[in-house]
Amino acid sequence: MASVGAAGVLASTLGAALLSSGALAAGPGPVGSPIAAPVTPAASTSGPVAPGSGDPILDPGRLLATIHPDYALYIGRVRPLGQDEGMGLYMALVRPGATDPARRDSAPFTGPGSRNDILYNVASIAGDRSPAWRLLLLDHEYFHARHLAGTTSLPRSVPAAVERHYYEAAAWGFNVGEARAGRYPGLRPREFREALDRYGEHYAALKSLLQERDSGLWEACAKMLQAPAALLTTSRPPR
Repeated sequence: MASVGAAGVLASTLGAALLSSGALAAGPGPVGSPIAAPVTPAASTSGPVAPGSGDPILDPGRLLATIHPDYALYIGRVRPLGQDEGMGLYMALVRPGATDPARRDSAPFTGPGSRNDILYNVASIAGDRSPAWRLLLLDHEYFHARHLAGTTSLPRSVPAAVERHYYEAAAWGFNVGEARAGRYPGLRPREFREALDRYGEHYAALKSLLQERDSGLWEACAKMLQAPAALLTTSRPPR
């Protein structure tokens, strides 16, 4: 049976990337990271709109299904955040039916068979954002959902002090690696830069926490972050 996330805070740590966090200056990624080379965006593309709505915002669930037909194994519903709950977030992973990512009782479930919901901030995917940016953010939450369900190669038990930065660096590193591989056609250079900055922030924070205090753990984390494409490789299927 699925259980509540560690310490009840995974909704705000794993599921959400803070828009208010300071961006790093433009430049190459961390040495040895998967994102040292720039991305070459593919031609712009468009996707399906929400049926019958006429809304220019793409239907997030249908969009995610274009690259992950299996997403329903890990994700129940993809829903918009309320206006008051969406401040400072791109998206968040929460337990089914939860509406406020900041609440401890909204923390997503973990363990084999876990399915959670994605809440998205309409403002973070609307306006002049490309469909590819929306897809990247949805893929970010898909990565977290798979991690919590035990179908990534990341361990689910690390010291609490490094948990957020380690798992966010892994997810953003995965996104950046996928972007470089052309997984998000039409991603704009500034959107790639934004994802790269989020990765760099978490990588740098993790390094600051671990390099001197626990060099062995830092080396293990850094090695895993060098191969983001391998993080979704697992011999343990969902059940």
